[in-house]
Amino acid sequence: MRIIKKSSLFMLLLFLTLSIAAAQRKINEGTVIYTLSYELSADQQQYATMLPNELTCYFRGDSSAAIVNQGATIIKGVSVIKNNYHSLIIDLPAASKKIVVVLTSAEVEQENAGLPQFQGVKGTEKQVINGYYCTKVPVTEARGGANYDIWITNDIDMPPNSVNRSSSIFGGMPVKFVTFNNGFKINAVVKEIKEMSVPAGFFSASKDYESMSYTDLKAMSK
Repeated sequence: MRIIKKSSLFMLLLFLTLSIAAAQRKINEGTVIYTLSYELSADQQQYATMLPNELTCYFRGDSSAAIVNQGATIIKGVSVIKNNYHSLIIDLPAASKKIVVVLTSAEVEQENAGLPQFQGVKGTEKQVINGYYCTKVPVTEARGGANYDIWITNDIDMPPNSVNRSSSIFGGMPVKFVTFNNGFKINAVVKEIKEMSVPAGFFSASKDYESMSYTDLKAMSK
């Protein structure tokens, strides 16, 4: 005796498949690549050709490292957000120089003070962005009052990093969002996420790096 119709069984299996496909995928270790664009003021236009169009962020557990390649300079910004830790590992091959800067607690707090403070509630508008099912979060930046749209997904769960941390408080992973760095407004979109092993020692500098203070580093860049 046929208890379940063939058509009903097909629909049940289809629903099960869709449910499995939509299940959240948790990634604890790997890389995320962001596509970047900028909204520059008249004074910032001089930096337009120097700003990277992509940024790769490695992560493992609570540690993350954003890699910026600026021609002959490679900068790795390492963060452990829960410990309020931040360092810069800098390679200058042309000058045969390697520098590591560990920010003090006061310097980290000062840098954090410049991060946007978003306030908002997840809305109902949906959109697929680079293969991720996203929900729009209209937000207001608490200090300046400017309004932005942040798109978050629950397809993937991964630790927040220095790039998306301000937008990671709305119950999902930011896929398309805005952030700020040293006065530059940055529009970021997740291009690709890879689950992979991060090499041992990736988040620290080897002994051949020269230690430098953050104050001296900023003086070098003037």
